[in-house]
Amino acid sequence: MKSPNADRRAWAVMSLLLVFMLINYADKAVLGLAANSIMRELGLTPAEYGLLSSSFFFLFNVSAVAVGFLANRASAKWILFTLVMIWAVTQLPVAAGAGFGLLLVSRIVLGAAEGPAQPVALHAAFKWFPNEKRSIPGALVVGGGGMGGMLAAPLLTLVIVHFGWRWAFLTLFFVGVAWCIAWALIGREGRADATPGADAIEQEPQPAAALRVPYRRILLSPTWLAGFVGAFGAYWASALLLAWVPVYAETALGYSAVAAGAIVTAPWVLKTVLTFGQGALTQWMMHRGLSSRVARGVLGASALLLAGTAMLLIPVVAHPGLRIALIAVAFSFGAVTFAIGQTVNAEISPPAQRGAVLSTTVGLVTLAGLAAPYVTGRIVEAAADASTGFGVAFAIPGVLMVVGGLAAMIFVHPERDARRIGVTGIPGDHDAADQPAAAGRH
Repeated sequence: MKSPNADRRAWAVMSLLLVFMLINYADKAVLGLAANSIMRELGLTPAEYGLLSSSFFFLFNVSAVAVGFLANRASAKWILFTLVMIWAVTQLPVAAGAGFGLLLVSRIVLGAAEGPAQPVALHAAFKWFPNEKRSIPGALVVGGGGMGGMLAAPLLTLVIVHFGWRWAFLTLFFVGVAWCIAWALIGREGRADATPGADAIEQEPQPAAALRVPYRRILLSPTWLAGFVGAFGAYWASALLLAWVPVYAETALGYSAVAAGAIVTAPWVLKTVLTFGQGALTQWMMHRGLSSRVARGVLGASALLLAGTAMLLIPVVAHPGLRIALIAVAFSFGAVTFAIGQTVNAEISPPAQRGAVLSTTVGLVTLAGLAAPYVTGRIVEAAADASTGFGVAFAIPGVLMVVGGLAAMIFVHPERDARRIGVTGIPGDHDAADQPAAAGRH
């Protein structure tokens, strides 16, 4: 049983991880919020801006995987500290007057440092909680991204409108440095994967359970593969929300910059509410005895199907209010799969390999972020008008999310695949009925 002191520390760490993800998404969102100002000042075409936006993901995926394997053995505290310090430093050249070339380089470096952010933050959070109590912490980490967009869109838009777009980047520099100071003082490593009964903060954490399995057994399981398809489509939509939805609202729908910022804020608000809500709902459902397949798999699949359907309807709806409502649904509901999917991936992974599995998943899923902004820029530039171009561009994530939702509904079955992989019975898994089977295999 965790001591009260350890429990307080766990939630202090969780609070900072929530802010960590808030900063993470603000750093991503600022380019899209300043897109029209940047294109005007630097004389960029839609395709060139799309390339600039996609550059964020040039090293994002490789870094996510590499640092994920490092997180299996190194302190998550200092990995996260280093990442945020890099985020902060990359804002300075932009604030100082960088042109297209230096802006491109800064976004590439920022992307490399942000690639491992979510999986390492989840890995750090899961060190404090056993499997049956991870839904809320997972939702808090992923939901921090939604809060980042929810707060960043209006606040950074005001900074851009009143002080200029470069001041928005400078603001993020100061925010990043402040977080690093707080994290250095408060951040610790949890011990939920260690021997039951060990105090989480009285001693240094020991290595996680020694059990290891071939990675292909995890990454080729039906649960992982089905979750990947849906998450890929949802991330394609998230990349468009960051890079192109502000531009879409201004150029295709004719709204002002401030109004466009408000429209972009709506999906972030709904995304945050949904992510936190699903965490609480999922944990309640599992506490009531429902399986992870139902509480996590079916719930996530339903959200993907709704988001994909809304995305496909955006171009064919003429009523302005209904279109804005569809935008909010299409760019928010799919994000539920990020928290659910990574919690499921942790469920089917041995603790000793969890950091690498979560990071590899992010590295592959976020390939959508590399492709989406540039592909959309090319589609919009080639189309007869902006509305037609965006209609075609939105169909891509719409179809991916519908297909992913159907796949998740059928194939996501964490309990079954945890048994097949051989994870059941390790520390942190409390399904006693499955322990003899797991023990027999190992």
